[in-house]
Amino acid sequence: MQRVIDRAGASYGCRCQPPQAAAQQPRHTHPDCLLRRHQDYTIACTLPVRALVWADAAWMIPRTLACILDQRDERESGLQAAEQHCDGCGALSPDGSWRTPTATGWRIICPACAVSSLRRYRRELHGAAYVHVREHGPSAGCETARPATDWGHCHAHGLIRGPLCGSCNTMEGQGKEFLARPGSVQHLLQCDDCRTERSLPPHHRLAALRRHLHLVWGAQDCDWLLHMHLTVEESDGGYDCTVHCSVSEYGIRAVRSVRLSHEEATHVLSRTVEEALAQDA
Repeated sequence: MQRVIDRAGASYGCRCQPPQAAAQQPRHTHPDCLLRRHQDYTIACTLPVRALVWADAAWMIPRTLACILDQRDERESGLQAAEQHCDGCGALSPDGSWRTPTATGWRIICPACAVSSLRRYRRELHGAAYVHVREHGPSAGCETARPATDWGHCHAHGLIRGPLCGSCNTMEGQGKEFLARPGSVQHLLQCDDCRTERSLPPHHRLAALRRHLHLVWGAQDCDWLLHMHLTVEESDGGYDCTVHCSVSEYGIRAVRSVRLSHEEATHVLSRTVEEALAQDA
């Protein structure tokens, strides 16, 4: 939690304070500022930032939530320290990406074993309406092979795109981090109506702008989540954007303010779609 607070205030002081007072105050001391940036940031399926309370000169957190976060850290540290072998072939996992949720709990499944045991989706439901389909089983169209648990579908048009694992499907529904994953735009354009209209669903358009800002203005080795270090707020006549990466080519925190007109934002979205269609051709 301290890291979240420090990162939130790394670029500048609380916007709710006058400039001369901001330098004298602890970073982001006003709850509204921290909430504005990180109110949807989750740890252990909780929203800890929303639970914080500023008291005198310190942030206070409920005791129960502190216990949940401590238990999460302890469990995560144990999992990272333990060797993880594929339940199928016994191969050693290079990181935690082989951990896969199943109906019987978490398992360690390498990509090769995951693919070998699953049906490949061959667009049998292309153009079908989601409301008429309730099936499960084929392998998910995710970067890391894992079983599909959901049919990814377009909420704007109601058409099925293809199968996704639970993690990717949740990210797609939130519209925050999904576009940071390879092939995500191509997956969204599996909806025939989006493809015909050359558009993205409404809840992905700000994410597409964040993705563009990261590629153009962000530090290449910045490992922050997109919604944590890129803010896009719509205002009269355009969008006010801020890029605040943890590192830059000068070895310091990089902060850039960018103003996009509605016309420029429309061009960015159009180019994002066209580039995805060209790669998919």
